[in-house]
Amino acid sequence: MSFEIFYASAAVWAFLCVLVGVVAGAAAGGRTGHWKRGLVGGLVGVVFGVILGALTSFVGGVMYFLILLLPAFFDGFSLYISSFLLSVIAAALVGLAMGLREARSAPIVRRCVAVGAAFGLVLGIANSTVGFGTSFVLVLVIKSMGLGSVSALTVALAPMIFGVVVDVALAVAAFRFVRRRWGAAAPATGTGTC
Repeated sequence: MSFEIFYASAAVWAFLCVLVGVVAGAAAGGRTGHWKRGLVGGLVGVVFGVILGALTSFVGGVMYFLILLLPAFFDGFSLYISSFLLSVIAAALVGLAMGLREARSAPIVRRCVAVGAAFGLVLGIANSTVGFGTSFVLVLVIKSMGLGSVSALTVALAPMIFGVVVDVALAVAAFRFVRRRWGAAAPATGTGTC
């Protein structure tokens, strides 16, 4: 497997986990800055992406293994479901890291993990939907405008750009919701909020 695969996997997961880190960190009600929360999320995302890339490269496909575990009824949606599961796992790990960093108390750690996992599920669903919808709309536009050929780069970048916009918008909405719900809450212990 080429180095580019590892780099792309690490970059994608780092971006998603930066957003999760900011949102999950807000659930702790601590005073850590957004940049530090994003940095923690990004580091977890890079490690997760590299491990996932390595497993995919050397084991033969994590997605295929997850698909095999799903009941036959879900065959048509297995690729999407496995993608959701990976997003939830990565986001829950970020939530765990944020909870342990913000305040080492069980209630706050559980809250950060729950918020991270929930937001990871939302991102997983949104990214799958946006990717499929953007590709579908792009094909319709190409056909309706009678364009003979569109560069492969355009076809590849369009879903990614829309996906980034949607992810950031969801992160802003989730952050505001979480901050209203738990932002004013004081940490359960007075240790290490910075």
